[in-house]
Amino acid sequence: MTPTFPLLLRRFALFLLLLAAPALARAAAPSLIERPQWQKPFNDAGLTGTMVLRQEGSPEILVHNPARAATAFLPASTFKIPNSLIALETGAVSGPSEVFPYDGKPRHLPEWNADLTLARAFAVSCVPVYQEIARRIGPERMAKYLADFHYGNGDIGGGIDRFWLDGALRITALQQLDFLGRLHRRELPLRRQVMDDVLTMMITDKTPNAVLRAKTGLTARVSPNVGWYVGSVTRGPDVWYFALNLEVPENTPAAVAARKKIALDILKMEGLWE
Repeated sequence: MTPTFPLLLRRFALFLLLLAAPALARAAAPSLIERPQWQKPFNDAGLTGTMVLRQEGSPEILVHNPARAATAFLPASTFKIPNSLIALETGAVSGPSEVFPYDGKPRHLPEWNADLTLARAFAVSCVPVYQEIARRIGPERMAKYLADFHYGNGDIGGGIDRFWLDGALRITALQQLDFLGRLHRRELPLRRQVMDDVLTMMITDKTPNAVLRAKTGLTARVSPNVGWYVGSVTRGPDVWYFALNLEVPENTPAAVAARKKIALDILKMEGLWE
């Protein structure tokens, strides 16, 4: 049977699309632009690390230490971002104001020794609360959503309440940047209200001109430790996403504090934070 003219047109259009696909994929891939001047904040702290920064809609990613930016590490407490999203989407947690009663056991940090709402547990990075949340979600739902998010390697091996602390999950700084962008654009396969709630929970500071959303992380259970600081800066209609990680020597509180300082120093150098 001879194909009709409309069918031939559709086949020809599909053929052209297939020819163009590789070029379109290459065009969509962002360019890495190294920032040599970002070395100074790392040198001042005496630490090795990476920082990546991308403006929403830009075809470029600014980077210090691109090899490390493409190296995957445990996400540690930066995983509280996807953990919160999954918990709210699945109903494992009813909302940011749900209270997690303190069990009376002494915890690592004094601020963890209290009844905590989800929002407060996120702010003080309470590991025991988020371990309970992960157990409520369960491995099947957790694995499904991490695959849907394209979050790092998506591997939850090592225990449902510790895979992001000392288990198999790994993510690069560049992947953190991509995930944060899709969250901010509300492109994750979640209810919009869930993403709005978590983005509100992430707010750590505001100025008259900008809003900072961020989350720290520290892989305190492995060596060498990796310190994270990831998030975004919003200035009017413009948004920049950033992800920093450091190699943190043991027993160095100053290095832990340097996560935020180095990131903010770089944001100031770029004119994004006061």
